Amino acid sequence: MHIPVLQSYFVSMDNNWNILNWNIRGINDREKWLALRDKIQETNCEIVCLQETKREMFDHRYLQNFCNRSLNQYDYCPSSGASGGIITIWKNSSFQGETLFKNEFS
Repeated sequence: MHIPVLQSYFVSMDNNWNILNWNIRGINDREKWLALRDKIQETNCEIVCLQETKREMFDHRYLQNFCNRSLNQYDYCPSSGASGGIITIWKNSSFQGETLFKNEFS
């Protein structure tokens, strides 16, 4: 089994952040999109971390299925087949983000 690792670095002027972290167990379902969208709105989070996405690729168009426009920056490690995958999404207006390290471990 491959375990993706994504280490990101964020710089913000504000020290109070709302972070949503979710083991989504697959994100290729409309019902998951709706649940995720609702939780993002409910928490008003600045950073979203999703693991076990089971998705090989993300782009801005796909993120519109569940993210509002203010969550406009992201980086990810793709899934390996039907397992794994991780994505971090953040508000560019709140943070300057940079990926420092990406790797897969088996």
